[in-house]
Parts: sequence; structure tokens; C-alpha cells
Amino acid sequence: MRIGGSTGQREIGIVATRLSGGFARRLRIGLWLVATIALAGCVSQEAKRDAINDINRAFKAEYETILARSGTRLINARADETFDATAAALVGLGMEIRQESRGLGFINADAAAPLPLSRAEWDRSSAVDLPRARDLLWRHVGLAAELFNFEPEGLDTVITATIIEARGGSEVSLTMRMREVAPPRSGLPRREYPPPTALQAGIDKIWSALEREQRTKGRR
Repeated sequence: MRIGGSTGQREIGIVATRLSGGFARRLRIGLWLVATIALAGCVSQEAKRDAINDINRAFKAEYETILARSGTRLINARADETFDATAAALVGLGMEIRQESRGLGFINADAAAPLPLSRAEWDRSSAVDLPRARDLLWRHVGLAAELFNFEPEGLDTVITATIIEARGGSEVSLTMRMREVAPPRSGLPRREYPPPTALQAGIDKIWSALEREQRTKGRR
């Protein structure tokens, strides 16, 4: 391809401008990140703790609302059958049963986060709640709030299920909490409650898995 004359010079100039503009933008982002990280190092542990406590308080209210709305279902099956289907549903989603009591109708399971969600499901869900979380953090840590993400690394998801006899079948209730197993990369304390949208997505996924287990059992 031949580039010459004024037209060729203009094209070369445009390309050079775009390259320099892209480099300048990356440089600005890099400097901003360096400054933000430096500021994060200056934030006191008390401020970080207060910031996460604010998030936990806000998310606890939504957590309780979601569980009240979506955390319990009446299942048209005997309690012992529902117990088996619930355990199978959790295992099928990658959870590991840690404790169970058929007599008490209790199952405790955990797995490395973001299970029972896939990473893509976690990212989509947590992105909905990220702006609000950063707003809460800004009150305490300022610009360092921009470093915050709902990273699942270093967390376990802990799910409990209770299954009891009820009129017309059995009643299943679910809870979902987060447990730290490794320090966070952000340097901010861990949250006890999952992001509300991720919680809703996880609860819905468990119910869907339980329904599949019941349908499969019905065909046998």
C-alpha cells in the first residue's frame, strides 16, 4: 500500500494522534490507580472496619428481606424425600455437605465462592450492587473506595437448609453467608453478607436445582 502526499501525511498524523491519545489515557488511568492505592494505604484500620460495617448493616436488611420473600418454599413431597433432593441439589451445584441430620432436617454445606454461582453469574449479579457499596465506602475511606470489588477469592459460601414437615408436604428454608478463608487483596475487611443481587441469584439457582431433582426422582 502506498502512502504519499498530503493525504498520506494526514493519515499518519491521525494514527499518531490516536496512539498518543490512547497512551495518554492509559497513563492517566495508571497514575490514578497508583494514587488510589497510595491513599488506600493511608486509610486507618478503624475507618476500613467502619466502612465494611456500614455495608454489612445495609446488606443485612436486604438479606433478611430476600430470605423472607424467597428463602422458604413449600414442597409437595414428604420431608425425607425433600431432604434427599435438597442434599442432591446442593451437591449438584458444587457444594460439599459438611453436616447433616435427617432427624433434625438440617443440612450445612459450603464451597469456595462464587459457588453455587458461576463466576460469570457472580460478576453480573455483584455489578448491580457495586455502585451502592462504593458509595457507602466513600464516607469512610474516600477515593480508596474505587479499589473495592466483590471479589470472591478467599471466601467460602456457606449454605444451610432446614427441612420440616408441613401441611401438604414439607417446608424448606435456605440461608447463605460468606466466610473468610484468606485475606482480601483489597485490604478491606471481609463482608459477612453476600451482595443482595448475588444472594437472590444463588437462592433462585438452588430452587431450580431442587425442582430438577424432584422431576428426576419422579421419573424413576
